[in-house]
Amino acid sequence: MIETDVRKLFTLEDGVQVERHVRIVDNSFVFTNHKGETISKKMRITEDLIKYVVTELVGEEALSIIFYLRGKKQISEFIIAEELDLEIHLVRNLLYRLLEFNIVSFIRKKDRIKGWYICYWDFNEHMVPYLAEKIRLSKITKLKERLEREQKHTFYMCRNACVRMPFEKSMEFHFKCPECGTLMHEQDNKRTMEFIKHQLKELESMKKIC
Repeated sequence: MIETDVRKLFTLEDGVQVERHVRIVDNSFVFTNHKGETISKKMRITEDLIKYVVTELVGEEALSIIFYLRGKKQISEFIIAEELDLEIHLVRNLLYRLLEFNIVSFIRKKDRIKGWYICYWDFNEHMVPYLAEKIRLSKITKLKERLEREQKHTFYMCRNACVRMPFEKSMEFHFKCPECGTLMHEQDNKRTMEFIKHQLKELESMKKIC
């Protein structure tokens, strides 16, 4: 039996809010417009993609929670803590960190017996491709900014490689390392720029995720 689920998302594209729908079919996703028309190819949400996104945004320590929630619905944070043998305060901390990126969501229900509210959590698997693409674009932007700095500035460094400073900052220290006191020399940053360009090429050549 093929399982199908449809989720509605609102994303910002060039500063404009755009309505997007995600149709999840057998653990794969297809992006559609509000009419249900496909606007991107079907792509499988793999375990590796989930690991990549969660690790990049929150950290490896949150992976056990995500994979426990995967395929389940509205799981109490107390159940999560018990099943994973984790302290409840740690579970809550990780869940709220995941919530910051909409990787998870929750609803609050009042316990009829105890009278307090309990949070029940879901893993928003459909957000993974959007977040993966956001990470990719963010890395590209940062690398371009770094490359621009490398191209515009001359850098100086001591033989012990304590610190690396642009020309203007080096002048303030009279070209002497503030850490070890030895003379700082101009650094040839051609290899640094080539490395950045290589990273940029790899990221830009990656298939756009969404």
